[in-house]
Amino acid sequence: MGGVTVSRPAILLIGHGSRVRAANRTLVQVARALSARLRGARVVPCYLEAARPSIQEAVDRCVRHGDTAIVFAPYFLALGGHVVQDLPAQRRRAIHRHPGLRITMAAPLGYDRRLVAVVADRVRRSGRSRA
Repeated sequence: MGGVTVSRPAILLIGHGSRVRAANRTLVQVARALSARLRGARVVPCYLEAARPSIQEAVDRCVRHGDTAIVFAPYFLALGGHVVQDLPAQRRRAIHRHPGLRITMAAPLGYDRRLVAVVADRVRRSGRSRA
């Protein structure tokens, strides 16, 4: 069976980034869970600013790994300036630096009733604990 093997794209899970290291650990946890949910897909957490790896460092890592296609998956709630301007600029920069690399962009989290359920759960829990 001499067919062509098509590999899945790598996924860059992109967060804002923070100088507070503990804040960045959440993205790493989400990346691990996403990889498991997608049955072993390569999910690389990276950050737009203030933390490492940067988006370009993560792209370089994927290229060194042999990936030829990447999905930028923004871990952002809304369609703000970072998603509308900064991430497309990072995408263009990566494609310029790595000719032939295919990069697609997933939508930000946005409105999803499952997120509403999470927020409702947090609100309910807030009434149970006194800080």
